[in-house]
Amino acid sequence: MRFDSRIHISYRDVHSMCHNLEYHVSKFNPDVIVGIIRGGLLPALHLSHTLDRPLMAITWQTRDTSKQEHNIDLQDMIHSGKRVVFVDDINDTGKTFLGIDQQYGCSIVTNVMMISLVAKTDSSFKARAALTIDDKRWVVFPYERD
Repeated sequence: MRFDSRIHISYRDVHSMCHNLEYHVSKFNPDVIVGIIRGGLLPALHLSHTLDRPLMAITWQTRDTSKQEHNIDLQDMIHSGKRVVFVDDINDTGKTFLGIDQQYGCSIVTNVMMISLVAKTDSSFKARAALTIDDKRWVVFPYERD
């Protein structure tokens, strides 16, 4: 018997999960969709095209390197009441969404939504996800090296 140490997500899975999130994002009616570089770009691009909304991107890396981008235009949009959706591929520990939440003051406003394709149940930040899993294994997306 062989147990794989990783969970492999296919492009078909990613596409299906993006479709799953479309309904919730469309009801939120965002002014802009923000892809979190790198993994959030593909699902954010999909939502941007499907919902015909502008796309922005920010760098927010917490795993391999520590690089966080502060975008003053994005902050102004959030605090002026524009509806903003932040998109990532996975909400594993919650560190990325928590950092963005703290940087941009998202928890004090109601016009921000944070979503991911996959979320781990033990994440410290609860955000909407297409798939929530209770599994410690590493999740590999089709656009990543295995």
